[in-house]
Amino acid sequence: MSMSNARQYPVELQRQVIDEVKNHNRLLSDVAKQYGVSAKTVYQWVRSNDLRQMRSKSAIVSEIAHLQQKITQLSQQLHTMAS
Repeated sequence: MSMSNARQYPVELQRQVIDEVKNHNRLLSDVAKQYGVSAKTVYQWVRSNDLRQMRSKSAIVSEIAHLQQKITQLSQQLHTMAS
């Protein structure tokens, strides 16, 4: 099936399905049946969501490390100026 023939689902439906699987500990196959979506599609949504969250967390951790370095640098400059 080409991407142009792929069925598009509303974002809200995708969020609801992901929530059922991740936050309500429901079986992926049960959720797929309930919402009339293939189990493969639900798996892809959950996997994509997990990857997005990992990238987001990684970016936040990286930014925190950068800011901590900047604080250290500024503290050293302040200490030098005060001496």
